[in-house]
Amino acid sequence: MHRFIYVSTATRSLSDQQIADIAGTCHRNNRRSGLTGLLVVHQGRFFHILEGDEKAIRRCAQKIQEDPRHGQFEVLEAREIELRAFMDWTFVYETPKALPLLGNEKVAALRDLMPINSPLRGRDLSVRHKVRDFLASFRQLLAA
Repeated sequence: MHRFIYVSTATRSLSDQQIADIAGTCHRNNRRSGLTGLLVVHQGRFFHILEGDEKAIRRCAQKIQEDPRHGQFEVLEAREIELRAFMDWTFVYETPKALPLLGNEKVAALRDLMPINSPLRGRDLSVRHKVRDFLASFRQLLAA
């Protein structure tokens, strides 16, 4: 079992439809590959945690790095783990109701990720700290 965490920046402004498309594609691909985790999209930045088979994660990470919508790709963690912090995959966005209709994706509002004890932050303390640090990197969280 492997965990991979990265942050990246959108290379251009993304429409609500493009963000919904990203969420849908991630959901389908991750489910098919047996990956769980969390994707937060906020103010043009992506924070993504992937857990599962290392080869599947490497393929996914390669696609993301080749995606022209992503720039400033920075790996925060890539390591073996014993237990998953996430049992499913969740997409977090400031105002998910503003996005065009999504499919079966598990979607949450950014405000639901804000409380320190939010279960959306995962079951592993080091992962929870990385979520905290990502959120703290914004001067202002608009959905707070």
